[in-house]
Amino acid sequence: MAQLGRDMAEITLTPTATLSYVGVADWWGFHVWIEEGGSRRTLPYRGEAALAGFAWGRLGLGSRELARAIIEHATGSPALAERHCRAMTHAVVAQLPALGFELTRDDVIAWLEGGPTPESR
Repeated sequence: MAQLGRDMAEITLTPTATLSYVGVADWWGFHVWIEEGGSRRTLPYRGEAALAGFAWGRLGLGSRELARAIIEHATGSPALAERHCRAMTHAVVAQLPALGFELTRDDVIAWLEGGPTPESR
């Protein structure tokens, strides 16, 4: 079995990345990614409406579905996502800048625990 050198052990085995949800609006639509440790993947859609997508900066189905997907991903709980998606839509998602946003997982969890409305980066 291969062993890591002294300089590699802490860097390789200790996760230090922050998980973020990043949204970008462009000519092709609204895109939302999960960024963690230098990698990017698409935020999975978790809603019930077959043709809905994500939106932000306004109220509506797309904004609610974004709130649902972020909460479910951040907590791992579809029940929490269903319970809080409408409130998060009004308090957070509808207030995000139209062209894009960045929220950390910690921001989402803090908001769910009754903390302040997250500031988009």
